[in-house]
Amino acid sequence: MKKPFNFYIDDNSLEKLNEELIWKPTRKQKHKQRLLETIDQLESSPPKSKRNLFSIKQNHLVRNIVYCGITLFLLSGAFISSAFVSPAMAQVAAKIPYVGQLFKQKPIADVLYQELEKKGYKTASVGQTYYEGKKELVVSVEGSEKYFNKVRGDITDIATNILSKRQYDAYTFKIERMEPYVYTEPNAQEKKIEKIQTDISTELEKHHYDFLIANVSFNSPPRVELEIPNTEKRVEEIKALIHAVLAENKAENALIKIKKINLKKRDQDNRWGTIVTDIGEDLLGKKKYHVKMVGYSVHPEPKVLIYTSLGISEDNKKFANELKGIINEFLETKEMKSKVKDDSYKVVIYGQGNKKLN
Repeated sequence: MKKPFNFYIDDNSLEKLNEELIWKPTRKQKHKQRLLETIDQLESSPPKSKRNLFSIKQNHLVRNIVYCGITLFLLSGAFISSAFVSPAMAQVAAKIPYVGQLFKQKPIADVLYQELEKKGYKTASVGQTYYEGKKELVVSVEGSEKYFNKVRGDITDIATNILSKRQYDAYTFKIERMEPYVYTEPNAQEKKIEKIQTDISTELEKHHYDFLIANVSFNSPPRVELEIPNTEKRVEEIKALIHAVLAENKAENALIKIKKINLKKRDQDNRWGTIVTDIGEDLLGKKKYHVKMVGYSVHPEPKVLIYTSLGISEDNKKFANELKGIINEFLETKEMKSKVKDDSYKVVIYGQGNKKLN
């Protein structure tokens, strides 16, 4: 685990972002592009795309900040939990005043997004932000200033009502207007990069080389970074193919870096991302749980990490152990076993100063 609430951010974080955001279908591509351009502005380079497309190299530190600050803002809880409390779990939970309603609710952002869509509002995105201990539910609305001013009161009332019904008093609410998307024609360098991207993609596919994602950068020094499965042995052949494409495009001086990815570990990382979403929904929403952040790591083995504001005391240690037991039982339910599979895992709960409570 790099640090609290990274949700294990690795080099494919923006790829996950691209796949996990909930967008209104009729405006899907436009708003994806707008978000990626926002990231572009923060990083001064174009964004990472999905498989078989290439992009400009992002700065790793900035990307992590963007992922925590923007991505988590827009993530709308795409994984709707089918979790429930078994009779045995309910008996345990009843003994803990903090956690009597754990794991019963689907994500608040999903609920709000669906309600706004049903009522016909021009909702670009709905999500939660977690930054410096603050939790905020944010709705982004597209349209003119006049439209925004017309609907902001009604949307605020709807969101406030849903938060109240959930008793999610840990969140504040914010509504903002998304500026209309304006297409800008790519400059000469961007067109050159796009051509290189297309040529490399075509050649790799034509020769049946499997690759995951690549970054193309014309910053100094120019480079191509390629991710391939760790089972792929033809590294030198792939490099030679890319060298040929670069030469044809008069970019021979670009460096080539190939990174091998453990696909089983990446799959495990994706699964535990959805598990943590299920676990964290109610814990993060209510002040009485004292949960500041929920995260995870899959290196070397999966861990669920709960960060609380609780002091170190015997009562709080007892609470942490009981909460750990409920989480463990939840992960043993039939609905969750398909995500957990045969993974061995730990649940670690921290108090103030990141000191372990269990």
